[in-house]
Amino acid sequence: MATLRIAIWNANGLNQRTQEINLFLRTNNIDVLRVSETHVTDRSHINTPHYAIYHTPHPDQKAHGGTAAIVRRNLKHHLGTAYSEEHIQATSIVLEDQMGEITITAVYSPPKHNTKTIEYEQFFQTLGHLFIAGGDYNAQNTYWGARTTTTKGRELHNAVRKHNLQHLSSCQPTYWPSDMNKQPALLDFCVTKGIATQKVSVDSCLELTSDHTPIIVTIHTRVQQQPKKPSLYNKNTDWEIFRTLLETQINLKITLKTEAEVEDAVYNLTTAIQQAAWQATPPPREQHFYHDCPESVKHKLRDKHAARKKWQLTCTT
Repeated sequence: MATLRIAIWNANGLNQRTQEINLFLRTNNIDVLRVSETHVTDRSHINTPHYAIYHTPHPDQKAHGGTAAIVRRNLKHHLGTAYSEEHIQATSIVLEDQMGEITITAVYSPPKHNTKTIEYEQFFQTLGHLFIAGGDYNAQNTYWGARTTTTKGRELHNAVRKHNLQHLSSCQPTYWPSDMNKQPALLDFCVTKGIATQKVSVDSCLELTSDHTPIIVTIHTRVQQQPKKPSLYNKNTDWEIFRTLLETQINLKITLKTEAEVEDAVYNLTTAIQQAAWQATPPPREQHFYHDCPESVKHKLRDKHAARKKWQLTCTT
């Protein structure tokens, strides 16, 4: 694929939003969804068709905090090192593109912890030389487009600047408090290393239901896909054609008196079976991932997103 589309979102609880996530992944052609504040434990079971899910719970194994990475199964990837501390939880997957291995990390840093520069440094050092670590840092700084700068944002900025890291941000609010006395804030963004920013675009997205809205990062790169398993036949194989082709190619009037004749007969039979199977099997169709969400639900979701967008635009004016 020529692009990699990564969504970053604070779900404020993942289990109750899986149906909406499934629809979001398909309609927005998302390759990797990085989720913050999943509230998932090791006892949770989440299923998303055509995607693999990896999660890191809060270290106390209670249903709060936590992160998850949801990645297309057809992308060649493996699970990276999990990071589970009180002040930061992170889930990493490792993809491979023309530059080499790239670590995609979902991050959640709870607001009650005043994380220090050295703690951010220790975390970033676990991600390797090429990474995109995105999520809810709960750290504001005008450097990445926030309205104000907080102590936590200043500490994170110190770590970013000290190690020549970069940021990716929509420069628009991602947190929408229900308390009218609070203002929307930019809390969800990415910290990167080794990523050419000219190959990246960041867009706001007003979909999904939470007190946070997602952002979508598009990287112009070609990620390796899982190799397809070789197959002699599939569910569309026409066995009548296979039988007819095989009968015309098999020669039963041969002698099998020497070792060479037996080897030739085995080779010819194997070749005949392969050729007949391939000719009787149509090429695989392009996969289309459909979701069984009813149309009535889709309409209600669209209405909900439209109303939410109107409310959010009002909050920022």
